[in-house]
Amino acid sequence: MLEIVLNSMHRYQPRIHLARLGPGQNIPITPKELADVDHKTYVFPETIFTAVTAYQNQLITKLKIDSNPFAKGFRDSSRLTDFDR
Repeated sequence: MLEIVLNSMHRYQPRIHLARLGPGQNIPITPKELADVDHKTYVFPETIFTAVTAYQNQLITKLKIDSNPFAKGFRDSSRLTDFDR
């Protein structure tokens, strides 16, 4: 399982690393290991994002809850305001 830990209010730039590995070579994990193999890195400027812990815009909050299959507790209709309905 892969876990990525983000800090709130920090900007991030995802990167894709493609490495050519020979037989018996391990997948590079650290930047040093990546530098030791033939590789190419791709960066897409449009993927820059800022991690947040809460949204100030209620419409965005509702969109995130509606799109999250694990947010059942947030969909309780008795907790919704008239704005959310």
